[in-house]
Amino acid sequence: MRISPQRVATFALTSAIAATHAQANTAVEQDTVVVSAAGIEQKLIDAPASITVISQEEINKKPYLTLLDAVREVEGVDVGETTDKTGQGGISIRGMGADYTLILIDGKRQNNIGDIYPNNFGGNQFNHIPPKEMIERIEIIRGPASTLYGADALGGVINIITKKVGNEWHGSVSHSRTIESNDDFGNDQTTDFAISGPMVEGVLGLNVRGSLYERDASTPSFDDITDPNGDLVPRSLGYGSGGKTVDNENRNLGMRLDFKPADNQLLMFDIETSQQEYDNVPVDGSNPLGTTDSINRLPRAGYALEQEFNRDQMSLTHEGTWGFGHSTISLHHIETSNDGRTLPLTATERLLYEEMVANGASDDEIEATFLPRQNRVLETRQTTLDVKFDSQVGDHWLVYGGQYVDAEMEDGSFGMNGSGFASGSVQEHEQWSLFAEDNWSITNSLTLTGGLRYDDHNIFGGHVSPRAYANWAVSPAWTLKGGVSTGYKAPQASDLYDGITGFGGQGTRPFHGTPDLEPETSVNSELAVYYSHPDGHNFNATLFSNKFKDKIERGNGIYHCDDPAAGSNCADLASEWNEVLGDGYQFSQLVNIDSAQIDGLELAGKLQLTPTLYLRANYTYTDARITSGANKGDPLSGTAKHMANATLNWQATPKFNTYLTAEMRSKRFTSSPRGWNSDVEYPEYYKDYTVYHLGASYEVTPNFRLNARINNLLDEDFTSYKTVFTTEDGGASWDPNYIDDYNVKAKSRNYWLSATYSF
Repeated sequence: MRISPQRVATFALTSAIAATHAQANTAVEQDTVVVSAAGIEQKLIDAPASITVISQEEINKKPYLTLLDAVREVEGVDVGETTDKTGQGGISIRGMGADYTLILIDGKRQNNIGDIYPNNFGGNQFNHIPPKEMIERIEIIRGPASTLYGADALGGVINIITKKVGNEWHGSVSHSRTIESNDDFGNDQTTDFAISGPMVEGVLGLNVRGSLYERDASTPSFDDITDPNGDLVPRSLGYGSGGKTVDNENRNLGMRLDFKPADNQLLMFDIETSQQEYDNVPVDGSNPLGTTDSINRLPRAGYALEQEFNRDQMSLTHEGTWGFGHSTISLHHIETSNDGRTLPLTATERLLYEEMVANGASDDEIEATFLPRQNRVLETRQTTLDVKFDSQVGDHWLVYGGQYVDAEMEDGSFGMNGSGFASGSVQEHEQWSLFAEDNWSITNSLTLTGGLRYDDHNIFGGHVSPRAYANWAVSPAWTLKGGVSTGYKAPQASDLYDGITGFGGQGTRPFHGTPDLEPETSVNSELAVYYSHPDGHNFNATLFSNKFKDKIERGNGIYHCDDPAAGSNCADLASEWNEVLGDGYQFSQLVNIDSAQIDGLELAGKLQLTPTLYLRANYTYTDARITSGANKGDPLSGTAKHMANATLNWQATPKFNTYLTAEMRSKRFTSSPRGWNSDVEYPEYYKDYTVYHLGASYEVTPNFRLNARINNLLDEDFTSYKTVFTTEDGGASWDPNYIDDYNVKAKSRNYWLSATYSF
């Protein structure tokens, strides 16, 4: 089914007579309390930001394998821009792309300081999340939020709030399975548990949680086609965005101790480990995720038979209530690693390999010299000290504090600047910050918020992030709010390294860092109106405009300093690299090159049709364009210009609930396809689509609940494509030019079943 922008907008305007996504089964959604917008507890409608809350109830009603599953129906959020080699997607907020979304767990940063997922594995950064049964709610700030959260909060913030330890023992365990109707796609299964309670009543509490998520391999295929001569033309799908995925297993285990030394103080110690494993064994003669090391593939190298992404973190947090207000002090340490990568050949090894091949060395001699390859270390280690206070002084509620980050990234490729390899090469990242914000209640109905943050980085220096916001309760039903906020994203530690930062071409083409990169910055202006009706109807509309500057992109390459064409800015590496690569080779390098303008509209709402039936819907219009540089006029990212979501929910009985959800996407920009042919007219946008999901839940007992859902109810086929044949020899032979209808090859119709027992 094709949908025009007019139909999308009409649908959204007629359906969106209601509130935010939060607490969908209550009539007081805009009274939901949030903490992410200002660092203090506030009603959602009073928060100085565009913020959405997803309750645990909403999370439990649908399949949940990654964070993307929880946020995919939120206005302004797009999880369908692309997928990486493992089939994992990203989370883009207001057209900014997945790299500009800051992820927090209980306010603690989860983003890596450097790129430890090189060569298109970045979606895995969204998989190190708490078990579903541990999550109390998810708060999403749409728009920059660097005044409170510093670097990376350029597009928005997702804060996962976990459950507190209670005064009684309680817990839950859930198991779910997704069964595919098409055998080409693999089934999924998940198991989650969380248990918490007092060990010493009123003094010491314990929480233990864990999860195991398993995903079977998917091997969809394209339909066969024939050329004008009647000859069969085979075409195979690739891995990741091509639709194929490998076997995958994610594990998470954590524990928290809560200690109350006094009635006004709480000390929390939390420890958690998370692992993701992906199979890279050969399929049909090739490795799906990357070429493994073998004599037949040298000098290409770089991958093992299994890819593993690990994260270990621990934190110590103190919360206090004092005469002047509240304090939160936390020390958080996080280590993330990418295992399963191997080191490419060094410059000396490349020269030796070429010499041995030229001299007719045997395979056994070559293999003994170069294989097996040494493991490539890819790790980040980060320790963060956060200090935050909030105090009420008259009509002013002040939030102030600071942050200190001491981190480093280690990448085996950093040690390849010379002719050989030097282990232990790291890129340091040190940063301290001070911030203050004032929420001033001028009258009972008008609040002004002003804030300022200063960050000082060990490489690029200082940066200031201000914001100003106003919130006016025009009447008990209507609220008007808006303001200006700023954001910035620090260059990744890997990008700032002065030397080799990685490789393309399966380990044969080195990249070079850029030590003088500047932060990417944005300034966001927004104006929003909220309406709340006593009968449960709610509505909000937000206009936003975001000016994005100093975007980091691949720029002109630089020559080796020994190259005759080298200028003052050159790659100061061992001379052997110039011998290997030859004069004229340009090292790929990142530069601050582009600016962009993002304008949009968000509508969200809920219409309480009857006491047991409601319609919830949202619509997002996003126009994100690059405004300078060689790509001026092009879309900034692959975000769909029109996005709409709607859910019709019926509480048939006190125990039985059913709902129908629709997801609609229109005008998603296509980049130039591979095999570009000037004789073929390629479309500017992918095909529009609408996908429906039918779900239900049943409370068997107060402690036992069943959930079920049919995903992709009408079995939309996302592997469809068109073929344009061209010929250069009068029709004796034909060349196929493929035009995919969709950028992401989503699964066919499938059935999800879940059971949860709580106590």
